This record gives sequence, structure tokens and C-alpha cells, in this order.
Amino acid sequence: MEWVVIAAAGLVIGLTIAFWQKIVAWANNVLAGWLGDLFGNELREAFLMLLAAGDRFIVIATRTAQRLQERIVHARLILRRLEGGQQHERVLQADLRKDDGALVHLEAAEVVPWHDLPDEVREKFIRRQADAVELELKVKG
Repeated sequence: MEWVVIAAAGLVIGLTIAFWQKIVAWANNVLAGWLGDLFGNELREAFLMLLAAGDRFIVIATRTAQRLQERIVHARLILRRLEGGQQHERVLQADLRKDDGALVHLEAAEVVPWHDLPDEVREKFIRRQADAVELELKVKG
């Protein structure tokens, strides 16, 4: 269930970023005028200030994501059983290139309950009696 929510949020964020300029133009030309007509110019001006702040946030987030994607050399997700097989761990490993060309290895891990693992991963643990499942993450479009 967690994966569905994350995927849906990612889709909404991706669509928002992809269509951001059109959203801003519509909000500026249509929605701001409508708010001004119904609630007055103070609310219209407040809305436009929020829209400008949102625009700054989206631009910064987009630039950050692009810069991070340019730096990612390799990334993978590892799901593995911990001792006793009762708990499982989700590990994200990534290699990033620094400005000077050196590589930095990053790793983040968390313990996850069995029912939060993706269906195909649980199947691999059961059918193949695997201790770990590795997934390569596509980082460059």
C-alpha cells in the first residue's frame, strides 16, 4: 500500500513540474481574477504572493533534482532478510560524483515489515528462498 501512495505522489509531483508554467499562467490569468472579483483585491494579491513563492519552490526543486540526477553514477535498491528471517531491510545504495570527480558512496537502510515489501519481492523470497533481492534503479532518462 505504501508503494502505491508513493507512486501516486510521484506522478502528481511529476505532472505538476511538467505543466508548471501552464498552471502558473492559468492561475495568474483566470484564478487570480476570479478571486479578486469574488473576495477583493487583498485576497487576489495574497494569492499571487503565494503563487510566486510556489514558483520559487518548484524552480529550486527542479534544479536540485536535475543536479542530483547528473551526479548519480549508480543506484540500486536491496531488500534482504535479517537474521532469523522475521524482519527485512530495505537498503538504498548510490554512488554520487562530486565536483572534483571523486565518487561518494551513500547507503540508507530501514527495517520494513513483511507486508510492506512489494509483491514480486515477497515472491522471490518465498519461491527462490533468496536472502536478498537487488533491483537496479534507472537514474538517467
